[in-house]
Amino acid sequence: MLKEQPLTTDLIGDKTSKTDERIAFFGAVDELSANIMMLTHHVDDISIEMDLRKIVSLLSAMMAEVAGGYGHIGQKHLDELLEVVKKYENVAGPFKTFVLPGTTLMGARVHIVRTVARRAELAYARVYEKHGGSGYIFEYLNKLSTLLYALARIYDEK
Repeated sequence: MLKEQPLTTDLIGDKTSKTDERIAFFGAVDELSANIMMLTHHVDDISIEMDLRKIVSLLSAMMAEVAGGYGHIGQKHLDELLEVVKKYENVAGPFKTFVLPGTTLMGARVHIVRTVARRAELAYARVYEKHGGSGYIFEYLNKLSTLLYALARIYDEK
């Protein structure tokens, strides 16, 4: 006979409902991290690969911070991301027209990851609304989708 599963899960220092906004956020960020790592196996530029791997590290710190453990996303991390965004926006060039997402295979891959980043941002908005949190995390996730849009444009507009 199948044993009934508990509707709670461990969260640093406590138990919480599996429907808690933080648990949904962890799932969204975990999915985002896995998708970013998938991209690292397809990019043709070591600089892009290293930038993406660093982001995945920060996403782990972000989850730890939201869980109440070690990890802190602050101004330094946001500034570093903004520099990376600027670098790839310069490579992509000025925005000329609406971009059809995924006109190349690599562009499609990056656009998929961009949409996952948007979902993680929305999941954090729910956490922030109910439990409070860090504006840096919210801004980081927002600018991450901007970065992914610039990368997608680089691949789609080649």
